[in-house]
Amino acid sequence: MGLKKSLTENLGVKIIALVVAFSIWFFASGQKEVVWLRMIPITLQNVPDSLVVVNTVPGQVEISITGTKRQLLLMGFKRLRCDVDLSGSVPGGQRVSLTPRQIQLPSRIDQRNVRIIEPLSIDLRFERLVTQRAQVTLSTTGAIPENLILLDGAVSITPSRVSVRGPASTVQHIRTVTTEPLDLSKIKDSFEKELTIVTDAGRIECDPDRVTVSVRVSERGERVLANVPPTVLVDSEDFTVTVIPNSISLTLAGPRAILDTLSSGDVSVLLNLGGLGEARYRMAPEVILPPGVELTAMSVDSLTVEIVADTSPGSP
Repeated sequence: MGLKKSLTENLGVKIIALVVAFSIWFFASGQKEVVWLRMIPITLQNVPDSLVVVNTVPGQVEISITGTKRQLLLMGFKRLRCDVDLSGSVPGGQRVSLTPRQIQLPSRIDQRNVRIIEPLSIDLRFERLVTQRAQVTLSTTGAIPENLILLDGAVSITPSRVSVRGPASTVQHIRTVTTEPLDLSKIKDSFEKELTIVTDAGRIECDPDRVTVSVRVSERGERVLANVPPTVLVDSEDFTVTVIPNSISLTLAGPRAILDTLSSGDVSVLLNLGGLGEARYRMAPEVILPPGVELTAMSVDSLTVEIVADTSPGSP
């Protein structure tokens, strides 16, 4: 008779015999008493709504369970935990003992056969839970590309303020919270994006915890504004003022959309002669520009100003 045939002949009977043999072995060996060591999670329950735990608490406790091998094998897949009831807690420090009564056990395991190994207790520190408002600020990395420019008032955050909730000792010092970093180097056009507020996630909560950031940019442009006459400010009309040259050219940079519509009337080149007497001066003018526009160069760095008394008929 071949090996394969000898193995498969009366296969049903052989399987039944194997199951019976295994059952007898399992029942006989399962009566032996053993000790099982295991780490199980600690869960803090019923913390009063007005309080928060502010110190680090062990996440697990090591226990031993004595029972028959059969009992322990049958409960091997049950998730055990140690539930610590904190109802009635008050602000301040508190030491809580860990006992077998806090462990959720199967009915077949006697609580007297369970022992806490380590830790035997946990120290807790409670603080009042408070809420206050805080300003949201944008965190950034990188630099905006050289071909772009931020428009005036270009960055807005909605909402600009959020509620911050957490331990009193921490929250009372919080005036601002920041978003996750926004990489300016990746900006290509105006956009809106949701960003998460970064907090100490274990202790501080923000409501809402995300804000919408709006960024408006424009293509950077450059323009030469030619023949801009200076405006002279004097204390008295009894002087005649001569300015050389009588106009200058300005090289401006800024948002292309603004520069394309700019005229010489939108900028001012000022010469303040207040308090000056008759003489010849060399002066650098003050240039006043629209918001978002910057001066990059002038055709001259300074102007010659000649002040003389007015000798025309009718002057004092």
